[in-house]
Amino acid sequence: MASSSAASDLTAHKHHNKPSYTEAVKALNSLQSNAETIKRSLEHRNESRKHNIARMVDYLQRAGLTVEDIDKLNVIHVTGTKGKGSTCAFAESILRQYGYKTGTFSSPHLIEVRERIRINGHPIDQELFSTAFWDVYNRLKSTEDRGEGGMPHYFGFLTVMAFHVFVREGVDVVLLEVGIGGQYDSTNVVSSPVVCGISSLDLDHTSLLGHTLEEIAWHKAGIFKKGAPAVTVEQPDSAMQVLLERSQEIQCPLYLAPPLMLEELCSKQADLGIAGPKQLYNAALAVQLCTIWLSAQHKGGQTEDEQHGCASSLDSIPVRHSTGLSQQMITGLCECRWPGRTQTVHAEGVTYYLDGAHTTDSMQQCVQWFQQAAEKERTGLRCKVSRALVFNMTGDRPVSALLNSLKVCEFQRAAFCPNVVSTIASENIPDQMNLTVEQDTVVRKCARNQQSWDKLFSDSSAKEFQSHPVAASMTDAPPGCGEDVYLDSVDFTRNSDDHVVSRLGDTCDLVSPQECESKLFPCISSALQWATQRGEVAVARPKESAAAVGHRHEQSRSGHTHVQVLVTGSLHLVGGVLELISPHMNN
Repeated sequence: MASSSAASDLTAHKHHNKPSYTEAVKALNSLQSNAETIKRSLEHRNESRKHNIARMVDYLQRAGLTVEDIDKLNVIHVTGTKGKGSTCAFAESILRQYGYKTGTFSSPHLIEVRERIRINGHPIDQELFSTAFWDVYNRLKSTEDRGEGGMPHYFGFLTVMAFHVFVREGVDVVLLEVGIGGQYDSTNVVSSPVVCGISSLDLDHTSLLGHTLEEIAWHKAGIFKKGAPAVTVEQPDSAMQVLLERSQEIQCPLYLAPPLMLEELCSKQADLGIAGPKQLYNAALAVQLCTIWLSAQHKGGQTEDEQHGCASSLDSIPVRHSTGLSQQMITGLCECRWPGRTQTVHAEGVTYYLDGAHTTDSMQQCVQWFQQAAEKERTGLRCKVSRALVFNMTGDRPVSALLNSLKVCEFQRAAFCPNVVSTIASENIPDQMNLTVEQDTVVRKCARNQQSWDKLFSDSSAKEFQSHPVAASMTDAPPGCGEDVYLDSVDFTRNSDDHVVSRLGDTCDLVSPQECESKLFPCISSALQWATQRGEVAVARPKESAAAVGHRHEQSRSGHTHVQVLVTGSLHLVGGVLELISPHMNN
């Protein structure tokens, strides 16, 4: 087992003359494909993707690594549509409780790109990121004319760089989260994982993975490897059948992990570190992945399952129950932190509820969590409470179904904006730059999101909605325009300082959804100021004492209005909000 306190090769070798972290991120951004390139590549995606793993092997070799180096990292490989990041976070936290030095590769990042590469649960620091980046970048740049040639794309480069860091840092285990799909994902360069996991499946990235659960399951099961156990949570029968057939084809044993029983936690007076009912599934998957991984370490690299054959039918898939958990397991599950997922942040007069949710099911889970948590807080505050929504969704996801789930939350205000922190260029860090989409496309999408939201209410109460003074100021698309939105019809509410000047006056007790007002904004900062009814963004408070909480409640009882803001949809939106309200999160 590697010592977590040992000085690493990378941190011990200073490069004071090398460019800064910011310069490294800007160079990394140059590897993003522009929108036109992506459009062309999608037209030939099936042929191109098949060669991705061969290209990744070449990139590793040019960076001074081999597939054998990667396999020595004792990888736990995790895919899925929802919950794969949370599963990795739970598993990492558990294994750290057993004394192992952990490495985690995940995506996307929320604030800084260095969050994607973690050692012992923490993002690598800026110096380590910069040093590792230029080591890998210079090796690849100087060998562009060799082998497969060229430079990897953004995600592929970060995958190579993560392995570079993990090898140099001497981690005992790597929690490896798939980017998209599995079969052709850059992370699938791993040839001998210790164990693989599949979290909940749903329809997402359909332009790449297919429009049915069966097609998506096929791609996800592409991370299976011969002889390496695979564990999945409960899936629809059609998807589970595909996973079973793929496990038989690849010759790896497949197991089912039922959700963790609440009684198992209650008996230990414990709560999961990540909130939400769906986390019982992710926690159970993490427990089983860790159990198999720990068994392999105790048996010289062989898992307890290698002698087991593949199941022959859905009914014969072995079930692995998460009962009788060790204290290390319980502590790991409880102390796990995974920002941006069912996260609550308190500020003066404002509580932010943040949860990236990009499928219909995950949005329903988000709504359930928000309603319970927000109502519990409202009862404790005993004051007037106003609720606001800040939302964005990108890509080809069905936004109407997601927004429909949010109607029950009784929002008074709904703000729609792109995943851009500020309209002032100098206020946007390079980590948040997205060169893969065109600006007018982003604006059109935000306008469509807002119009979809307005339509949910106008269908049932068109007269009341149109007569509302704020609603009447909103600019809807012309009748019959379908999916098209005219850019000159988009009404951004802002002044020359990019501060929102529209104020709605005093709020009151929760009102009916029919009175919800919506506005479209050019950036997250403006949206938050309007949503919270403040002239500036309310930032997170330091951890409060019981006395401070009591004083805050007294203030609330004396007539102040508390604002509850749900930030959901795109994880990139959540990250932009966190940059504003919790700027020192990674420190």
